[in-house]
Amino acid sequence: MEGDVNRMDGSSREKLFSVIEATSFVMDELRLFLDTHPTDKGALDYWSRVSKVRNEAVNEYTRCYGPIEMYRVENDNHWAWVDGPWPWEGRG
Repeated sequence: MEGDVNRMDGSSREKLFSVIEATSFVMDELRLFLDTHPTDKGALDYWSRVSKVRNEAVNEYTRCYGPIEMYRVENDNHWAWVDGPWPWEGRG
């Protein structure tokens, strides 16, 4: 999780999706830990770092390939969430 998406020069759709999947998993696990250890400085710092990487990956994915989350659809008189393959399709 160290580093950021911007250093993934030429990031492919699959690489970005993998980063999003991995960081989402880590954040889910961290959330469970932080529910019982809400003041753990190391976990809070790690949450911030992983969250930054995930947000950068989601932003880059959305910019290049369209929204990966329905919450990121920009409504300009067209519901873009249904355009193109779904984020989980076409991975082989």
